[in-house]
Amino acid sequence: MTQQNADEPEIAVGEKAVKGLRLWLAREAQRQAEKRIASQVDIWGKFVTRATSCIGWAVTLTSAFAAISTQYQYRFLALPAMLAAMSAICACVILWPRRWNIPGDTPLYVMDMMENPKDPMTTELEATEALAIRVEDGITANSLTLTCYGRALFAAFSLLIASILLAAIWVVLITF
Repeated sequence: MTQQNADEPEIAVGEKAVKGLRLWLAREAQRQAEKRIASQVDIWGKFVTRATSCIGWAVTLTSAFAAISTQYQYRFLALPAMLAAMSAICACVILWPRRWNIPGDTPLYVMDMMENPKDPMTTELEATEALAIRVEDGITANSLTLTCYGRALFAAFSLLIASILLAAIWVVLITF
């Protein structure tokens, strides 16, 4: 049986706990965190694109409904115009500038890690773990912002659809 095990090729298992697995885990955590923030930036860009589209449609519909509501029989279309305007305002929340955590750290922060008076870094492992934890804080902050953006975009499109449906129902009702 030992002869058979000796003939089998050795399987590469990578780092072991006693030989540097913690450093590998810190590097991998940092790499995964950077990937996560990069995907959050991509999602943020998609939210901005959708919000811009919503604003365009909302302004167009607000103008059209407001113009038509000047006619006596179509005065009720002022309500859909207000809903469309509120939709544009909700979408503007996404375009409003706010703090966003982007991939990477400032070179000065990394260079000054050894000179931190509270907790100076003495090994590559400590520095890598500290950078990974710092990126984790950015991921959490970005997640909260993306949640807010998602709610605002949902509200914006819901109001936009409600304005269209309300206008359509009103036009159908007055034509019969």
